[in-house]
Amino acid sequence: MHQPANMSEDMAAFFDHRASGYERHMFANVEDVVAFYASLADALPLEPASPDVLDLGIGTGLELDALFDRLPHASVTGIDLSTGMLRRLARKRRRWPGRINVITGSFLTLDLGTRTYDAVVSSMALHHWIPSVKLDLYRRVHAALRSNGVFVNADYVASADESERRLQAFASAGRRPDHHDHVDLPLSEDREIDLLRQAGFSTVAVTFRRSNACTFRATVPGETREATG
Repeated sequence: MHQPANMSEDMAAFFDHRASGYERHMFANVEDVVAFYASLADALPLEPASPDVLDLGIGTGLELDALFDRLPHASVTGIDLSTGMLRRLARKRRRWPGRINVITGSFLTLDLGTRTYDAVVSSMALHHWIPSVKLDLYRRVHAALRSNGVFVNADYVASADESERRLQAFASAGRRPDHHDHVDLPLSEDREIDLLRQAGFSTVAVTFRRSNACTFRATVPGETREATG
């Protein structure tokens, strides 16, 4: 995550070009990387035992080993723009036959459904957009989750000053807010929490924290039953 906010290239092309070395890059640059990906799985509830899970920006599926270790009967729908990354994922899918469905496209524009998933997850995929775009996405994620559903976002974060510097540079460049360029715009931990709360999540917690990454767990409240008699 070193690219300045005023330099970018097409998102799909960026990851297509780097697909072969992506996992090496992540293991070299994410602090406590094994614990980081494990934290995403650890934040998922054990019930239901066969959950429907949506993975935003599934890429090569670095988080899937830990996810299926915790929830071996999960059904995962993964969305990603990069065909190069998804080809890498295809080599792994035989480990979990019938458990993964892949959609090539942008989760910014695809219909995520309503009350469709027990959990939505994302790892290192959502730090490319400004707060207003992320808030809209988080609201759509909230709507896509069933009662007691969980959204787990494991992503880069930045200091408030660094985040603001990048956001100002992006604004000066005059790009569309819902762009498909690869631009790194990580937010601060506090701002991520605020956006999740604005989106309607009842409880937001940070379950993993390192210098440049956090795992956020946000929940949808369960249905309440009216008293009778």
